[in-house]
Amino acid sequence: MMNNPQVPFLDAPKPQQFPDASLLVVATPIGNLSDFSPRAALALNSASLIACEDSRVSRKLFDMLGIRPKLLSIEQHREVQAIPQVLAQLQAGNTCALISDAGTPAISDPGYRVVRATREAGFPVIAIPGPSAFVALLSISGFAAGPIWFEGFLPQREQAASSRLSALLALRAHLALYEAPHRITKTAQLLAKLAPTRQLCLGRELTKRFEESAVMAAQELPAWLEAQNNRDRGEFSLLIANEPSAVAAGGHETSPEANQDSKTAQPHEAPDPVQMVPAYPIQGRELLEALLSAMPPAQAARLAQRLTKDRGTDWYQMALALKAVK
Repeated sequence: MMNNPQVPFLDAPKPQQFPDASLLVVATPIGNLSDFSPRAALALNSASLIACEDSRVSRKLFDMLGIRPKLLSIEQHREVQAIPQVLAQLQAGNTCALISDAGTPAISDPGYRVVRATREAGFPVIAIPGPSAFVALLSISGFAAGPIWFEGFLPQREQAASSRLSALLALRAHLALYEAPHRITKTAQLLAKLAPTRQLCLGRELTKRFEESAVMAAQELPAWLEAQNNRDRGEFSLLIANEPSAVAAGGHETSPEANQDSKTAQPHEAPDPVQMVPAYPIQGRELLEALLSAMPPAQAARLAQRLTKDRGTDWYQMALALKAVK
């Protein structure tokens, strides 16, 4: 079909008019401004209001486009409070845009509440696709196509992170994780302990000047990070290859003989289901985890709500979910 000149597989570039009173969910570069698409630029130029995380971060993009838009913060604790302003703009017939600091909004970033409220109010939501760190890493990993479990960030506390990762390693899927520079060493040590021979692909500072990517066994990752002074800096994406037969129910690898017996005896047996824990924003999760170390879930939830002034989050359900994975 692609070889037939009479049937183009892509629309020819042409000016686009977005529907009035619509929310445009716009992906932004994860490090290189050159990755911003012309259609995404048109979307931001068309918006009467842009909902963003941190205006200081987004300002570089706006400067490149030569625009000074009206901004609304949807940083974690402000997203719920921002919804009425977005809906007011839409009700007035205006177009709004939603962006995150980097990558695709609402994927390990704020934004899903704005999208959900917009849909519930009956307004169109349009995706302007573009960069996503874990998708970019998958494309350069060389791992076979198959199911992918996107986890984002693991829990902050070491015991909770270990329990969660053990459950995830039992899935028959590639695992996509994000990690911050101050936590990458501990996560590397955890992976080396729980699944030493499991293959993984690491991406550091993807699309930026000093980007690196490497494929290795998990047990090699701590040494790889230590090999150069600056390797524990920057933003990290991790993709752990799907090798469920190499992981025992407790999350640790089994011997080759045990793996072969398992394959022979139960070739289609599914692993124990991983516990579903909502991907709560990382800052709120950190706060609640700290409170849970000193008080019961109900009390921690009430205090978290008072401290953040965020009444849109179900703090009690979050507390119960976090308590369950400790």
